[in-house]
Amino acid sequence: MQRLAGETLTAIGRMTVAATELEHLLAWIGADRAGGDAAAVFAHPGEPLRAARGSAEFAPPAHRDQFIAHIEGAATQLALSQAALRALWREDGGRRDPDMFNEIAGRLLRCCDALQTLLQESVGGR
Repeated sequence: MQRLAGETLTAIGRMTVAATELEHLLAWIGADRAGGDAAAVFAHPGEPLRAARGSAEFAPPAHRDQFIAHIEGAATQLALSQAALRALWREDGGRRDPDMFNEIAGRLLRCCDALQTLLQESVGGR
């Protein structure tokens, strides 16, 4: 792998933190079906998404479809972030511009915001 520019490394860091924040939120959502231990769910790669998918099926009926859609949207964005990062190790080096990583980070954070809003609405009984 070639050296990456500082701006690109910074953008990758933002994207990685945003992905981790989203996984932490998914672990929290999924913890209700996993004995209530979000830390245990978060500790296993891939488990936050799997657990959140399982919990979405038991969301309040008024919000169930939205939970499922938002969790699947989060799954897509997490997969895109992983693919973008792994592409750096392709033979051609993949895209390296910071704008791409910043855009992915923004989408990951929007997923977090949408899920948090939906959680507030479903708990608040709206």
